[in-house]
Amino acid sequence: MFNIPENKLPEGFKDESRLNVLFAPLRNKGVNAKDWEDKIASWKSIIKIYCESNNVYSFTLSSLNLVFIRHGRTPPCLGEVISDMIQNHEVEVTEVFLKKTSHTWSGWLTDVVIKRPLAWSYNTMKKTIFPPKNSQYVHLEVVKNRSEELLQSIPDNFKNKVLSLKELLKVIKKESGNLENTKLLLHYLENKQHISVKLLPNHNLNNELDTFLLKIGQTQAASPITDADVAVHTLEQNAKMILKHVENLEDEIDSCIEDAKGHLRKKHKQLAKSCLVKKHQLEKQLDKKASALHNVQNCLEQLKGTHSNTHVWEAYKNALDAFNTTYRETGLDEDAIYDTMVKLDEALDTNEDIQSALARSPMNDEDTTALEQELEDLLNADINDQDQPPNDDSGMSDDLDKRFGTLKINLSEVPESSPDVSVQEAI
Repeated sequence: MFNIPENKLPEGFKDESRLNVLFAPLRNKGVNAKDWEDKIASWKSIIKIYCESNNVYSFTLSSLNLVFIRHGRTPPCLGEVISDMIQNHEVEVTEVFLKKTSHTWSGWLTDVVIKRPLAWSYNTMKKTIFPPKNSQYVHLEVVKNRSEELLQSIPDNFKNKVLSLKELLKVIKKESGNLENTKLLLHYLENKQHISVKLLPNHNLNNELDTFLLKIGQTQAASPITDADVAVHTLEQNAKMILKHVENLEDEIDSCIEDAKGHLRKKHKQLAKSCLVKKHQLEKQLDKKASALHNVQNCLEQLKGTHSNTHVWEAYKNALDAFNTTYRETGLDEDAIYDTMVKLDEALDTNEDIQSALARSPMNDEDTTALEQELEDLLNADINDQDQPPNDDSGMSDDLDKRFGTLKINLSEVPESSPDVSVQEAI
């Protein structure tokens, strides 16, 4: 129903009685405000689901009337639904949406204070005079969600790099038939500063896929597309084109060689010579194309090297600015450092004097000398006691030796054989 999958339809649109109510004329809001709000909310919900299911980002009142048909009837309240969506900033007129948002404070203030009130007054008068059936509206929430999905689907190696619209469609795997819808998403991303867009001077609708350039930011706001970026992109495209020509020429040369061999097998020498002549001509063209390809690739590498050198130079400048800012804020210079070092030497000398004073004994020199003399006398006395020989008792020792020498003990001789003595006799 309504080009919406069955599983995405709200329950109210599966009930016949509820559908009859939704397709009935809308009553005055003052009569039954709740019924009016419920019906408006139901239609806003189904419009959003229809847009999401069919990748429709903009619509007109007439196009919605062609979609939401039941038993040959169209809902008579869609005009009021769109008006309510405009008031709640759920949709915008395409002309208003496509206006580029200013990213500066003054531009934003001018837009809010001056431009928007004037545009609102003009649009209000226009709607009063002309019916808005043919006005085209952009569903903001659907565009926002699809834009975020588009941004997440782009690989990182294509970010922070200039791409043509054709290359982008190839990356996100979209057909050029949905180009207008894709451009709405890109415009939203540009207003949010996620991408930068630039049109080449020769841009027109016929070559829009090649002359519509964009750069996708990686982790922050996308940087503007510079002339150097355009030059790199142009050289890359030329290199691809020349490389394709070189491949085609090599294929043609191989084909001429095979044709010449075939003619020789058939004994057609003239035809074989003709193929060889064509081969030589193609080889000359191939040499020129190969030389051109080499020159383009060399220029491309040199230009990329210039980019790298520019980044290095900017890094040096940033480092220099950081040094100067630090010196200026902290007051750091050579004279200040010299004064600090002199004061530090003086402080260290003062600290050494303080330590020496703290280590000095509180006794006077006379008391210290007397104590040291007394300690020396005690040490000398101990040494003399240790060096004195023991008492001489050698006379007593000689007398004891003589007395032990005169002492004799008479013992019987030990028999040579064992005596045969019984135990009883011994007793």
